[in-house]
Amino acid sequence: MSHSAIHIAEVFYNSARLRFEAVVEFFAPGLPQPLRVPVMLAAPQGTPHRALARALAAEAARRGIGGL
Repeated sequence: MSHSAIHIAEVFYNSARLRFEAVVEFFAPGLPQPLRVPVMLAAPQGTPHRALARALAAEAARRGIGGL
């Protein structure tokens, strides 16, 4: 069974565009270094941390990266 991990490496709120911009890192066995995926997500600034982390990871997975 293969295990992978996800880390939100960088995140900031772009108030001019009303969205979060982040870099999501995917760690998996066999990868020499984490795979870094830039993600943009429209969400209000007061979004709870847990919901924001889940949404950023889901957006990265939606882009085809989550199947690792």
